[in-house]
Amino acid sequence: AKVHLSNVPENVAFFNGSIDAAGSFGSIFQSAIMAYGSDIIKNPGDSDRFMDIRFLETLDKSGKFAGQKVGIAPIRSGNGGGVEGDPLLTKDVRFFFEPNSANLDLNSVANKENLESISKMLKVSPGSTILLRGHVDNSLVEQFRKQGGEPFVRQMSLKAMQLSKDRANAVRKQMLATYKIDESRLESIGRGWEEPAGADAEKNRRVEVQWFTVE
Repeated sequence: AKVHLSNVPENVAFFNGSIDAAGSFGSIFQSAIMAYGSDIIKNPGDSDRFMDIRFLETLDKSGKFAGQKVGIAPIRSGNGGGVEGDPLLTKDVRFFFEPNSANLDLNSVANKENLESISKMLKVSPGSTILLRGHVDNSLVEQFRKQGGEPFVRQMSLKAMQLSKDRANAVRKQMLATYKIDESRLESIGRGWEEPAGADAEKNRRVEVQWFTVE
């Protein structure tokens, strides 16, 4: 057996979630919540509240470890088949929405295919659960700041958080109605504009899918 000792960039990636498909602090934290339930973990907070990676980031930017590279990657099967080959494991499955809307476009071929993909994953692994993470576009944050300063930004961030949760719930509602899935296997959360996927506003209006197995 080979032992891989994690280096500085890998530690940074683990804690900031940039290699989430290979495992991250956030995904493990969420898995624990889903595994143990609210009976043990009362009013769970966001994983970001339990870590401070500024020291790791300072080490990474110091240049002392410039030669270290991220050597871990998402687990996939050799032939691309089976559970490991499904795009759900890489968070590539996303549902998109119109601006300021939580309505799921059921005429979208991609959205229909993604609904089918989620249903398939739940059938493949009867003990698994799905987490739906809703997001909104963050391109207007600076405009909000100019309009009313930080108080207005906070006010709008609360609305953004609710809209993002509404989007996740829209996907959950459609899954329950279409495939008659046990509702306990579908969790939904809203992340507001805190996790932009990039500069593309349309891509930020999304719901990401994460698949968890509890052993």
